[in-house]
Amino acid sequence: MKPSPPDVPWGVIDRIVATVAPRTAARRYAARVAIANLRRGYDAAARGRGTDGWRTGSTAADAEIAVAGGALRDRMRDLVRNDPLAAKAVQVLVSNIVGTGIRPRAAAADPALNKLADDLWKRWAPHADVDGHTDFHGLTALAVREMIEGGEVFALRRRRRASDRLAAPLQIQLNEADHLDGAKFDNRPDGGRIVQGIEYDALGRRRGYWMFPDHPGDAMPVFGRRFESLRVGADGVAHLFERQRVQNRGCPGCPRHARPA
Repeated sequence: MKPSPPDVPWGVIDRIVATVAPRTAARRYAARVAIANLRRGYDAAARGRGTDGWRTGSTAADAEIAVAGGALRDRMRDLVRNDPLAAKAVQVLVSNIVGTGIRPRAAAADPALNKLADDLWKRWAPHADVDGHTDFHGLTALAVREMIEGGEVFALRRRRRASDRLAAPLQIQLNEADHLDGAKFDNRPDGGRIVQGIEYDALGRRRGYWMFPDHPGDAMPVFGRRFESLRVGADGVAHLFERQRVQNRGCPGCPRHARPA
């Protein structure tokens, strides 16, 4: 909120002093304005008709996300499904953030090694998706879309057997925010802890994610679904979200920029 100028009147004494000592009058008035500013404080913190009904809290970002994250995700997704303007806004953001996608180029000192790495990437990228629906660049665009709509997305590293005949024994699986067991909290014997499904060591470093193997909102028959979350090591997960505050989970919306945790 932009502060308004202080209401400090130019009184009779100010006019009398100004006629004989203009500089003294100016310093005197400036001091009065400074005192008025100190007394006034911030307009947004004032109490009155302008701030009636403005409910605020001092809760941490993760506490806010824990309460409102699910509802925000549902409403954001519904908005994108049913409002053409919202759908277009998300598409524009994805296009601007991703562009043509990541085009890696090896930069070692050995040209032969660079060519070998570039050729390996070209053979692996088309088969990077676990589900086989798209290539690496399609996964990148989908991850950014999920980050915008759902606030966050998880990219899981899936190792593959040599018999799968991939250029590299590795694929990527994207999990929506719903896969994380946000209701899981625990204190570990070694001083670590689990908060909203994210496991930390005693120093606060991430070491695991507790995730549902199946999407909790999936429509498959109940008997075929697994409702218990399983631990996935943090070294095999990339958590993509925008940190707008000191937080560990993402909040749905339209991020200006983003980086993986």
